[in-house]
Amino acid sequence: MPGHALDRPRYLDGDLDLETVYRMLLEVSSELWVTRDRLHLLEAHLTRRRLVTEDELELLAFDAQTSAALEEDRKRFVSRLAGCVDAPVVDEG
Repeated sequence: MPGHALDRPRYLDGDLDLETVYRMLLEVSSELWVTRDRLHLLEAHLTRRRLVTEDELELLAFDAQTSAALEEDRKRFVSRLAGCVDAPVVDEG
C-alpha cells in the first residue's frame, strides 16, 4: 500500500474528509451494537433453557450454505460502508 511504513501506517488517502470517516464509524458502530445485543440475548436464552452449554457454543460452526449466505451479507455490508465514502456531505450549518 503506498505510504505504508512500519513506523507510520497510512490507511486512507488525504482526500477523504473526516466527516466521511465519521459516517463510516457510526455505521459500523450501530451494526456492532445491534449484533452484540442480539448475540448476548440469544446466548443467554439458549443457556438458560439448557438447549446448549457455553462450551458447546464455542464449538459451533456454520454449514456451507450458511457460510455462503453470510458472505453475501458481508458484501452488502461492505458496499453500504463504501456508500458512505461516495455520499455527499450535507452542511447543516
